[in-house]
Amino acid sequence: MMQFHQLFTLASVAAVLSNSHPCTGFGTQSSSKNNRNSNHNNNNNNRRLRSTEISNAAAALSPAVQHYGHIIVQKKQKRRFDYYRQAGGPIDPTICALSPKEIQNLIGKRMQCRRARDYAKADSILDLMNTHGVRLNDKLKQWRADKRVGGGGGEVTGNSGSSIVISSISSSSRDPDMRNCNSLEEMVPMAYAHVESMSPRGLSAFWTLTSKFLRQTPNTRNPLQTSQMEHQLQTILAHTQKAIQSSAFGYRDLATTSLGLAKIVKLVRRGGRSKPRQILRDLLLGNAATGGLTKTHTLFRSIATASIPIRQDFDARSLSNLIYAFGVVECVPMFEDDGSTFFEILAAEAVMKLEDFRPQELSNLLWAYTKDDAPLSAGLFRLVADHITDHSTLKAYNGQDLANIVWAYATAKESHPKLFQKIAHHIVTLPPNQLNSFNGQDFANIVWSYATAREPSPELFKTVADHVAARGNHALKAFNPQNLANTVWAYATAKESHPKIFQKMASHIARLDNLVANTVWAYATAKESHPKLFQKMASHIARLDNLDAFNSQALANILWAYATSQESSTELFGRVGRHIIALDSLEGFTPQALSITAWAYATSRQSSPLLFEKLSGAAIRRQYEFTSQNIGNFLWSYATNGQMDERLFASFAPSVSALLGSCNNQELTKIAWAYAVVNVPAPSLFDDTFLRACLKKEEEYTREELGQLHRWSVWQEGLESGYRLPSSLREKCSAAATSRVSEPSSLQANSAMPELSDIIGIAFDDSSPFAVENDQTVR
Repeated sequence: MMQFHQLFTLASVAAVLSNSHPCTGFGTQSSSKNNRNSNHNNNNNNRRLRSTEISNAAAALSPAVQHYGHIIVQKKQKRRFDYYRQAGGPIDPTICALSPKEIQNLIGKRMQCRRARDYAKADSILDLMNTHGVRLNDKLKQWRADKRVGGGGGEVTGNSGSSIVISSISSSSRDPDMRNCNSLEEMVPMAYAHVESMSPRGLSAFWTLTSKFLRQTPNTRNPLQTSQMEHQLQTILAHTQKAIQSSAFGYRDLATTSLGLAKIVKLVRRGGRSKPRQILRDLLLGNAATGGLTKTHTLFRSIATASIPIRQDFDARSLSNLIYAFGVVECVPMFEDDGSTFFEILAAEAVMKLEDFRPQELSNLLWAYTKDDAPLSAGLFRLVADHITDHSTLKAYNGQDLANIVWAYATAKESHPKLFQKIAHHIVTLPPNQLNSFNGQDFANIVWSYATAREPSPELFKTVADHVAARGNHALKAFNPQNLANTVWAYATAKESHPKIFQKMASHIARLDNLVANTVWAYATAKESHPKLFQKMASHIARLDNLDAFNSQALANILWAYATSQESSTELFGRVGRHIIALDSLEGFTPQALSITAWAYATSRQSSPLLFEKLSGAAIRRQYEFTSQNIGNFLWSYATNGQMDERLFASFAPSVSALLGSCNNQELTKIAWAYAVVNVPAPSLFDDTFLRACLKKEEEYTREELGQLHRWSVWQEGLESGYRLPSSLREKCSAAATSRVSEPSSLQANSAMPELSDIIGIAFDDSSPFAVENDQTVR
């Protein structure tokens, strides 16, 4: 039997393919009778078509898909929100002065707003009904305004998108009223005293408030004993898990509980010395001896198991929060019956409810799926992108929504040019007052995403740069150091020149105390000079207690930036050199990092014999992992720096011989020149095969390269090796050598640039777009 993800992928592909079928295209026939309604109906037609495509594609697989609980083959009703029936008893006039007809009219207007994605107005209508004592249940399509609502039972609550968790804390008479608690120290004993009688709604509210209180300063006036709080929290947690496993939780309680617990896990992972954080860290994360995240994964697997049977009950907001929570804790359970993951099972539900997702809920959904490598993710990303691009406008999307969406696609390496083009066009056409609502992280994430995804958009980069530059220091204050580093990295990587923003950002960064070292890589790549920035960064790095936070590639990036920009810093090179020499092993250094490090010291004329000796030992052990470019740069660096390491050159001869066929003209001349300078004959390397390789490139050599090759030719004559260049090539080399004094050339010095431009990236920390600050994305 086919696995779930195979079925979903096939359905997704069929849905996309059906887009090109002549019978499913957008209608182009128009008569005078319906012309006046075409604009009004266009968006609804687009959305209905998308739903029809998904349903039709899935229907082709219906016999197999239905085996999985009718996950995909659910036909969406065109106007399923238009009518809510009355539940409970008659309207209580003491709490509600509205008539049933007036209530239905308000419900209809609210649903119209939701379909038009005007969620703010929809929420205001819901608030108005709540004020008049009317409670909605979007899941059951019911409303009530009887005495039970007035009595605070809260059995039916609304969910247009506004937060209802805190207002529903005491919705059950069994639950303690935790709304007046000011700290975790006050709330935990209260919840513990009622834990046996607490409803799922009360338990979910407890974990939501716990995540809120963890961000606050602990209450020291009325502290609990550590053992007492630990016991009480452990009891509440155990009771929560037991209630989940007994299927007592509904879909909203499962989503709210998982989100609250995920935020707690995220907070305690960051550390902190407060007693509650330490207790919850032990309870949820454990330690190395207890299996790390075993406790968290066990708890979230229980939530997943309870969610699957009622997955169709989840509304878009709860489904988004549930998936997001599992993404935060990086837990994606797999179910053994068919090998499907929890995310694969929920993806089909998400696709069927795409029309109901708000922009922020979509961005949270996509963010979570960047954590999942399942084959189905590509289909989900494609369908969500099609859903977004089908809308005629992106007015409902704010800066954070747009930033998080393109970040998700770039991070997941999911290409969708039409989506990137639509978002770029939307941002470019925004008036300045709306661009002001974008914060530093929004701008940084957006340009980083376009650069990472290699989606060209010169107008977007220009719009962002002009806006930030025009606002000056006021705008730059909204960027933290990592945002600044990511922004200049994006402009450098995308090759989008904007000197004004580079200079403004450099001046701003140079005044900061917290610096991101790889900022200098971006400036070097963009060929933007700013000596003050480079000097401050060099001093900052040199004075660090240790450089353990930098991996080998990050160190190589920094050294390369200073060498390329000709901003040599003896203090910086000395500090980095001592750090590398002190390392027990260079196993963490790739051949590329070894090559770039040596190249940077040679180009900057920084002498460090002990460093070169250590690099040499590591390179010899891994020489067969080197590319021809790595070898050319590495050997050239030793010769240029005066490191006459005969053992290194003799050891590398077989590796060079094996790569002669892949060497370009520049690499051949570097290798030949380096061996001549160090004076290592290497007869097994310099033979007829080498001469034939040189002759093949005869028409490609520059004058500088011919001069370097002349040095080798003269050296071979002195050795009386019997190997000479063909007369035509020898004459060219001689003429080139007499035209200038042979010395390390700019061509040789910059030979590492192409490789670095294509391969080197930035080593990001936890505040980078790679770890989006998700507290900002869940409202």
